[in-house]
Formats: sequence, structure tokens, C-alpha cells
Amino acid sequence: MDATESTVARIWTDLGLRPTSADDDFFALGGQSLTLVRFLARVREELGLELPVDALFETDLTVRAAANVVTTARLDAADADDLARALAELDGMSEAELAALLAEGG
Repeated sequence: MDATESTVARIWTDLGLRPTSADDDFFALGGQSLTLVRFLARVREELGLELPVDALFETDLTVRAAANVVTTARLDAADADDLARALAELDGMSEAELAALLAEGG
């Protein structure tokens, strides 16, 4: 699992679900609508993101799918200056540093 998937899995675990892989489904693990509301609240609290609920239902609600929604929300929330800084940081990295960053899922 990458870092975002691990965060989603940890939040799900805190809510009483027990994902063991990025392909585990929220509802198959026992998640219900109230659990989903609690997940959204935790994402807002911990990550400062408002996730669009409809995006969570575009595919099966797996750890991976939820992490993709989180990543998309992060990108949508980033302003042009944030993106320019990130690109400049990446541009200044060596190939070895980029490979290490990709290997850690960062």
C-alpha cells in the first residue's frame, strides 16, 4: 500500500473495520452509512479535506478507490503556488532521489 492507502486503511481500522489489502471493500468489511459519515469526518479532521461523497461510489469502495478520491481532493485543493513549489522540488531531485521517492509511495 502507498502512504494514502495506508492512511485510509488506518482510519477504517480506527472505525472498527479490518482491511488487510488495498482491494478490501468498505461494505464487505461491515461498513455502513453511519460508518461512512464517520470516515468522511475523520478525513476532514485529519487531512483537512472535504471528500465528495458521490466520488466514493463511482466504483467499488475499496481502500485503493478511497485513497484515489483523497488524492484527487488534495490536488483539487492545491493552488497554483503549491503545485509550482512541488514541481520545482521534483525538478531539483536527482534520478536516484526520484526513484527513492517513488519506491516509498510518496
